[in-house]
Amino acid sequence: MKFFIAFAVLIAGISAVPYPAAHPIDFSDERLVTGAIEDAIKDVSQAIKDAGLDPFHIKREDFNYELPVPVLFKIDAFIEEVLSTGLSNIKVNRLNYSVLLSRLQFDIELPLIHFSLGDANADAVVFSKDHDFAGSGSVNIERIRFVGEVRVNVGIISGISIRSLSISFTLNDIKSDANLVLFGKDYSDDFNNFVGGVVPNTIKAHYKEINKLLEIVLLDLINENL
Repeated sequence: MKFFIAFAVLIAGISAVPYPAAHPIDFSDERLVTGAIEDAIKDVSQAIKDAGLDPFHIKREDFNYELPVPVLFKIDAFIEEVLSTGLSNIKVNRLNYSVLLSRLQFDIELPLIHFSLGDANADAVVFSKDHDFAGSGSVNIERIRFVGEVRVNVGIISGISIRSLSISFTLNDIKSDANLVLFGKDYSDDFNNFVGGVVPNTIKAHYKEINKLLEIVLLDLINENL
């Protein structure tokens, strides 16, 4: 979702350039329009990397806390080898702007977003009772894809206005291979079935509604920047 909003913003920013301007975008030049959008996508990708989000890595973090009376609450926990990759890998499958039709078509995807946890453990005391937690494993989100088109009106005086917009969001799959133990009980299968089954199936069952929402969000973002 963050990626989609970022893409919407960069489209809006490009569309909002006044014509003429100090550095105008010539909407009669198809290559210049698509080139500007490709450069903006590269900037988004680089910004994600510069923010430390791809890769995102935590070698180890420890956490300890207790109340002045530890038998009421005390916890000792750690996580190690937390890794996330793929968020900045924005692949442009197709990007085409037609001067004749005043239409921008795009097909953009994130091929793979990977999350993994080497180990996590927590030992807690709550009202004199011992509790424990342990977790590890990985989750892969495969092929988040956005396909759509934006039809615009381009006027020398009136500038840019949106005539129509359509978008299709799809998710190929989510694969979960995690180990989760809570209060001495193994919840690994429950977690994997939920993340790798319930979540993607629910998303796919609501493609129509999700795409409608994305169209509303994108249109609002573009109009705010025109």
